[in-house]
This record gives sequence, structure tokens and C-alpha cells, in this order.
Amino acid sequence: MAEKSVQLTGEWDALKRVLRSAAPKVRSESRRTLGRQLKRIEARVLGHVDSQDLEWKVLNEKYAARKEQQGLSPDILRSSNQMYSNITTTLLNDYAGGCGVKRGVKEKNGQELTDIALIHEQPDDDGKKIPARKLWKPTFEEMKPSVHEALKGIAIEVFKKK
Repeated sequence: MAEKSVQLTGEWDALKRVLRSAAPKVRSESRRTLGRQLKRIEARVLGHVDSQDLEWKVLNEKYAARKEQQGLSPDILRSSNQMYSNITTTLLNDYAGGCGVKRGVKEKNGQELTDIALIHEQPDDDGKKIPARKLWKPTFEEMKPSVHEALKGIAIEVFKKK
């Protein structure tokens, strides 16, 4: 049986150099893109709180009156600006990060802001007194296509710059 061989033609050494240098550039581009997308999500979340545009059930009349009497904001998901000002983004590494309410921050009454945020993400039909006022899930669903496209384009950006 005759031995077959393949002869490489073209600039294979240049391709090898490009591929060797791609890994750190992919990490760097990933971190940059992920950070930018997380900031976009944060801005959209804050925008929904500002514009009150997610079709949340209106506040209970007694609760709304109590908020007004205490000089608190009449907005849903905002009594003071404490939760709002503690919404942030975090890059965990080159490929992972998150957007949410800072852990460990408490209201005057000692309740953690993260617990308050979670209460409002509850299912609509759980029978509790506090109606669901979802902020995070609808925002993530709304942002998913553009985030997906941006993250998908990381390798393309790296190789375009070659």
C-alpha cells in the first residue's frame, strides 16, 4: 500500500501565529464585550424602574397612602433610592459576570435588598400579599437577543483585527 502525504501550501506559519495569539485576545475581547453588555442591562433595569413601564400591578391603596405619609417615592419598586442605587454589575472573570442588587446591603429595618428584589420576582399565582413585580426576568429576556449577538461576535472581532 502506497503511503500518502499531504503537502501544505500557503502561509501556514502565519496561521499558526494567529491562532496562538488568539486565546489572550479572545479573553480580552470577551471581558470588554461582557462588561459593556452588563452595563447595558444595568441601564435597562434602571430605565424600567424610572419609567415604570413593565405593567406592574398598582400599589395597594393603603400601602401607597403609607408611603406618601412617610415621604417615600410613590413609584413601584422604589421607596427610597436605596435599592436603585445598589443595582450594579460585576465581572467575575473573562467569561462570566452578573447584574443585580449588591449583596449584604440592608434597609433601615434590617431587611436585605436582595431579599426584597427576590420577593418581587415571585410567580404571579403564589397567593402571597405582595404581587409579583418582575424586573429582572423581563429585562434579561428583552436584552437576550442583543447580548447573544454581541457575545457571538467576539471571535469575529478578534480575527477581524488580524
